[in-house]
Amino acid sequence: MTSSFDHSLHRIVILGILCIISLSGCSVLEKNNIQPQADRELSSQEQALIQELHCPDDLALFSLWLFHNSTLDLDIGQGETFHLEFASQEPSFFDVWIDADGTVSNKDIYREVSIDYQGTATHPSSNDCPIQTFKGTWQMRATITGTCKNDKVRINIKEEWIDPTLVSDCTGPISPGEGVYSAPELDLVFNLKDEVPSDSLEIQGGGPVQASYVYYLWPAGYQVPLVPLVPER
Repeated sequence: MTSSFDHSLHRIVILGILCIISLSGCSVLEKNNIQPQADRELSSQEQALIQELHCPDDLALFSLWLFHNSTLDLDIGQGETFHLEFASQEPSFFDVWIDADGTVSNKDIYREVSIDYQGTATHPSSNDCPIQTFKGTWQMRATITGTCKNDKVRINIKEEWIDPTLVSDCTGPISPGEGVYSAPELDLVFNLKDEVPSDSLEIQGGGPVQASYVYYLWPAGYQVPLVPLVPER
């Protein structure tokens, strides 16, 4: 028989998962310009590469590097709380083809990125588990489409969680169900003539989710030479 405590845990955690996998419905998304700063000097090869970036004349492979950080805080009431943090593992990137006609796509490129999570839930009325801790890794995939024209790359990325399941020290794995769950769908713009083409999105405001998503578009096979910092507002 499932105890009332187990029902409480599942109610809180499922609520948290559903909020996470539908971030766009939980918070306000704001676009920001980012000014990445170098942690080292660029090599002559990298400097030459930056100067040569343009919409390719032949099929070319690029990498969309991503840096995700997000926090979810829920106050359920009567002392019940839920806190969860997500951070992408480094390096994390999706590869995309840019064709000579300007078509951008990751069709037939199968890659997943790993997102680590950790957090706590408090249950003041429980003697068995007053503080529940979470830790694990989720996998994320994406469908990427777009265009490259006049040295500007416009990308639509649909990120998806694969079988999102939270593992805790108080219960077994908790999940809204097996399958793929949509993460935010984002529209990004990269100017290939920028020092390193980049775009970002922040989630902030009155909702329970705070997040920063930073993306860099860079030719495949080259490490992004800049370390992403907090976007400038």
